[in-house]
Amino acid sequence: MNLSIRQGRLPFASWQTKNGTGEPAQDYFARLVGEGYQSSARVHANEMELNGRNIVLKEILNELLLLPLPEDRKQSLVRWTPIWNGNFHCLAGETLRKRHVSFYNRRFCRACLAEGPYHRSWWDIVDFKICPLHSVPIEQETSAGDRIKWWFPSFESAPDGEYLPRPQPRAEELDGFEWYVLSRLGVVASAECPVLDSAPLHEVIDACAMVGRLVSNPWTTKTPRAAPGDCRRGFETLRGSATDVEAAFVHWLEEHVSQDERNRGVKNAYGWFRRAALWSDVDIASRRAFASVGRIGRQNLKIELPHQEFTIKEAAGEFGADVRGLRRLAQQAGLVPKDATAASRAFLSRERVDMLHAVARDLISVSEAASRLGCSQQCVRKLAKSGAITAFNNTRLFGAAGHGLALRGSEIDSFAQSIRDVTCTDGSGQVHRIGYLARQIGWTDAQIVEAVLAGKMSVCRVDRRRKGISAWQFEAVVHKKPFRRQVGDREIRRIEAAELMGYQPEVVTILVDANLIKTRKGEDGRVYLDRDSFEAFHRKYVNAKLYLDRLGCREDQLEARLLELGILRRHARLPTRNKVYIVERKSMERAIGSLAHGGDPAIWPRFREELANVCPSFVLPASMGGRDVKAYTATRVTYVELLRDGRDLIVRKTFRKGAHREWAVFVANQWQIREEWSVFTWSKKTARESVTAEFRISTDWDVEAAAVALRSLYMHFKNPRKLPKR
Repeated sequence: MNLSIRQGRLPFASWQTKNGTGEPAQDYFARLVGEGYQSSARVHANEMELNGRNIVLKEILNELLLLPLPEDRKQSLVRWTPIWNGNFHCLAGETLRKRHVSFYNRRFCRACLAEGPYHRSWWDIVDFKICPLHSVPIEQETSAGDRIKWWFPSFESAPDGEYLPRPQPRAEELDGFEWYVLSRLGVVASAECPVLDSAPLHEVIDACAMVGRLVSNPWTTKTPRAAPGDCRRGFETLRGSATDVEAAFVHWLEEHVSQDERNRGVKNAYGWFRRAALWSDVDIASRRAFASVGRIGRQNLKIELPHQEFTIKEAAGEFGADVRGLRRLAQQAGLVPKDATAASRAFLSRERVDMLHAVARDLISVSEAASRLGCSQQCVRKLAKSGAITAFNNTRLFGAAGHGLALRGSEIDSFAQSIRDVTCTDGSGQVHRIGYLARQIGWTDAQIVEAVLAGKMSVCRVDRRRKGISAWQFEAVVHKKPFRRQVGDREIRRIEAAELMGYQPEVVTILVDANLIKTRKGEDGRVYLDRDSFEAFHRKYVNAKLYLDRLGCREDQLEARLLELGILRRHARLPTRNKVYIVERKSMERAIGSLAHGGDPAIWPRFREELANVCPSFVLPASMGGRDVKAYTATRVTYVELLRDGRDLIVRKTFRKGAHREWAVFVANQWQIREEWSVFTWSKKTARESVTAEFRISTDWDVEAAAVALRSLYMHFKNPRKLPKR
């Protein structure tokens, strides 16, 4: 209670004047001072021991509430006085920031003063520029250009005597920013604004000011100066539905920001605007608008955005594929340039996503492609490697861990049609199938297919019982091999190299394709292995499978055993049908000791020379390499085992029932074979119905007898007779 009340003297001459709707405490205070014919509310406040120089609205309100006013008038003063609560000014249930209001200099609408000569609290809102009830500007100067301070006690006249009220008929502006402010304060009927209705009034003013400043200026990184109409312009943008607001942002982006700039991200596209603290609904609308015309990341966003572009991850999720495989597929299919920026590789348009999905749906595995083409899977891989058909690696769709090749089914079908359309010469002689012909001429199936389709080779007939490539038959006489000759000193046959290293012949071919062993052309025009290159490879590497007994493990335990001994596999990624274990010879010797098992038997060179003269079809290496050897025929239809036993050599042949072709030949001709191999020692038939014949070679006579016996065996398989019908 102030001094005047304590002394029994009332602070005002009268308080019968009613406070109007929207009138705050400080302006009602000034009116009461004027009724006492005093010239300054500030001086009167100082006399009442109030701070008149820097007014504190709560002090003035508390002073007025001590007056014997009706309760409704007191509640009106409380409602319309913007009291500071430490964070915001509270006005009519809404909140305003300090910068949103100004009390020291009076602002006014002349038409409203004509209806009632008192101050309205919403005039103190800095961005309240137009009176929405009369559609006239809010003024803050007299006609003479002077400003009226809050403490001037009259609201009808200015200090210079100018009459301020100016009657004017109502002309309500229902769709402006000011009308919306009055509706939020409860002065007029509420105006719906879906994006802003949930925001407090101080957020509404901030959002309208920022958005208005954005749409009124071109793109810039520097915050533009505030203009008087920013809030009104911003409200025009934000007053519609969320869709309308997004459309307004899109229009500004397309008008002021290029597509390249929009592709650099949302922060770059909006410039200074992204630094503004916006109400969440407005921020979401700006992001959704940008997502439809620009490139925006997916990090830390819990809202659904209408992206115009899709990430590889989203495309993979939509298709149900592994994102790493689909990324590789997009690069290999040319849908994402390999030299593009990281962002360009990560984002795809809807059109490109549809193209990528179409390619992925068209993919088939190697086994399916082989079935459609009627060839082996190895042939398919060779065709893909040569570029005859398109293949994709590491798509994670087929094969172990998804690393198998994937091929386009439509392209395979077109390729299969080309195969069916091949014209035949209709020859009548002996024919070879493609697999046999490939072995005879030293080509791969894929090379023959490409030669046929290019018109460099011709197909004799087509076997209607088969399909695709497997149905082709080639005239034997056209591709007959020349007379076998001894290779030169600088050359070595692949079959001989395979025997020396203990690999299948196709492994040697893969080593050549990988440029680990070089080739050279012989005098007969055929391609052989370069002996120096082969010997260098053989000196450096060995086949770990040959030493299972010394490693103390089975074949299925070999990989783990090598790791245990610290022996690293080399060239492990070679595309072999079965796993090969190529290790360095030095590493193996450090682990298990010397790999040498003594030299060749003394009879070996003589036996090799005799067999080359009598039956050259059996391919023998120049040296046994310190181990037992399997001597195959050139066509690999049969083999014999050559075992070392000191200075002697043992020839052993086992006929097994499981080897169907060999067993059929043996059963049909066993008495003749036994007679021709009379020098061999024959075992009885075992429980598994296998029969073994052995012969020890220690003299020249033994060498000649063994060579003749092997030639007779070869003749049984070259021209099989009396085979039982299946």
